[in-house]
Amino acid sequence: MARNELIQSSPTPPLVNVLERFGWLLAIITGLVLFAFLYQRGYDDPYITYRYALNLATGHGFVYNPGTATLSTTAPLFGLILAPVALVGWPLPLVANLIGCLSHAAGALALWHLGRLWRDELVGAAAALLYLLMPLPLTTLGSETLPAMALTLWAFVSAAQGRQWLTGALLGALVWLRPDGILAGPLALLLLMIDHGNWRDWRRWPWVAALVWVAIVAAGLGLAWVVYGAPLPVTLYAKQQQALIPGFYDFVDRLQVTLNGYVRQPFYQIVFALAGIGLFATLRSPRWLILIGWAALYGLAYTVLHVAGYFWYVAPLVIGLAPAFGVGVRVLVRLLQRIGGNWLAIAGTVLVLGGMVFWLSGSVYRIGQQIDQRLTVYRAAGEWLAANTAPAASVATLEIGIIGYYAQRPLIDFAGLLQPDIAAQLGSGGFPAAAQYAIDRYQPQYLVLQEQVLSLLAGRPDLVERCPVIAEIPDPRYAVPLTIHQCQW
Repeated sequence: MARNELIQSSPTPPLVNVLERFGWLLAIITGLVLFAFLYQRGYDDPYITYRYALNLATGHGFVYNPGTATLSTTAPLFGLILAPVALVGWPLPLVANLIGCLSHAAGALALWHLGRLWRDELVGAAAALLYLLMPLPLTTLGSETLPAMALTLWAFVSAAQGRQWLTGALLGALVWLRPDGILAGPLALLLLMIDHGNWRDWRRWPWVAALVWVAIVAAGLGLAWVVYGAPLPVTLYAKQQQALIPGFYDFVDRLQVTLNGYVRQPFYQIVFALAGIGLFATLRSPRWLILIGWAALYGLAYTVLHVAGYFWYVAPLVIGLAPAFGVGVRVLVRLLQRIGGNWLAIAGTVLVLGGMVFWLSGSVYRIGQQIDQRLTVYRAAGEWLAANTAPAASVATLEIGIIGYYAQRPLIDFAGLLQPDIAAQLGSGGFPAAAQYAIDRYQPQYLVLQEQVLSLLAGRPDLVERCPVIAEIPDPRYAVPLTIHQCQW
């Protein structure tokens, strides 16, 4: 019976003891290993938050364009965390990647801890391995996504431990790391109620955790309202307008495309099949349904909000996929045990989890080799602007993250992330209409254009004459270079 219990519910005792005693040390080492492979990763969107951090550190306030109080980052807490880094002069993109890698390893450790707390170690171990090595979350490196996912999982760990003050504090911080963190609150409180209280007795409900959570969220809302005149980032409206552009992906479209890309590969067919089995089996392990329920609630919220579909919105769903997969592995192992005894169960566990680690490790390595070429092109454009234009010169472009961070010039954003009136043009005419409106309305002194991506000059001979090319940045993505124009109005 002892051996049966060992196979069914936990890894070998030595491994359990090592993870219990040195879990955080192993997580840090794992995070550093990930960083060694992925430190060059990045994409445009997180640089918006980096610029908020840099402006705060240099005395311009927590804003994107100095002198304009607009909340255009969806990760204010991440920006505040990075501000001291900017103050000492360390490279924010590199430090953000390090924080992301360490956070990702910490998220995997949280899944392991949940398995231990719920006496379901095999599920926790399998879920942690899939979470750690699944490629999709790692493609968001540099943003607040990985820290937010880790904080979500640790809020559930704290709730499972019955720590009300800590649970409330983590849930409150999570909302200001990402606004969608509000979704974790009700489920974490439900977990506290199920595991550590009597839901029939209202006096034993998790009132302390709820009050701490609400107080932190309310304080943040009030502060945002005072500073920015609105409690929510203006980017929500911009992303909703982008979803209205004909042919543009919304969240559901992106989810479908992402799933289709994975299920074409036989390995991921096995992963999703086991997750499907695990989803049904969670009816007998209802605690894991908390995480799966969070993923379902998250997907529903983004579907109802009808925002544009970006890969970093889909990545957090791995929080639900990982435990479903873990429960599926447990079902498989128990089936093998009934068929062939403990040795077959052990062999099956090693084959499934070892094969997963082998396959996904290769995927992680390949992610580290796939560097977005915009990092180089846009940085060169931003540095050119910083060296050759006046500090107050206004610049208009489509993607404002990397260019704006390195240029440190007032930016006008064709995608509407900074100016809501530009975002209002997206639903009817897409990016070309928004760009034309932005140029005519704000009359920027400089334009940064990739004509092959967004053709603005072809139908505007007046703009060609008014805004001649003054610099060209070689762009390996396209046959034509990125161009910088100086405009006379």
